[in-house]
Amino acid sequence: MHAAPMYIAETAPSQIRGMLISLKEFFIVLGMLLGYIAGNLYVEVVSGWRYMYASSTPLCLIMGVGMCWLPSSPRWLLLCAIQGKGNLPETKENATRCLCRLRGQASPDLVSEQIDLILEELSYIDQEKQASFGEIFQGKCLKAMIIGCGLVFFQQVTGQPSVLYYAATIFQVVTYC
Repeated sequence: MHAAPMYIAETAPSQIRGMLISLKEFFIVLGMLLGYIAGNLYVEVVSGWRYMYASSTPLCLIMGVGMCWLPSSPRWLLLCAIQGKGNLPETKENATRCLCRLRGQASPDLVSEQIDLILEELSYIDQEKQASFGEIFQGKCLKAMIIGCGLVFFQQVTGQPSVLYYAATIFQVVTYC
């Protein structure tokens, strides 16, 4: 759940990257809602939690096994090679295969161009540059930090965690009104 945004950001085309990350969050919330609704159906059933658990287990197993076929992130592969954990030409070829698999019928020239772009971006990481704590209070980092902290702040202030904690009780009360 927490690694998915990074994987999406590293593998998705830039035109749809934001939408895919937003859809991931949407489906998490939708799954929670459907889980609460389904759980509400089993409130009066003796040991109903077992049915809920058993009904979700096959989907979890399918997703867990399906992860074995996910291709590695081309960016991660190339970063490992740049950091000396692999042979760069061989890793570049492997990253190209992974990107082709992720993008489907993408042209080889476009994929090669994207691999070169990733390598160009990663070349800055290899340079010896000391980052300071103060950099998060400057430029784009400051804007991202304000947005991120603001979202967490307003999430807490509006009581969203409390609503999630008491959602089963709320649904039960609403159902019997």
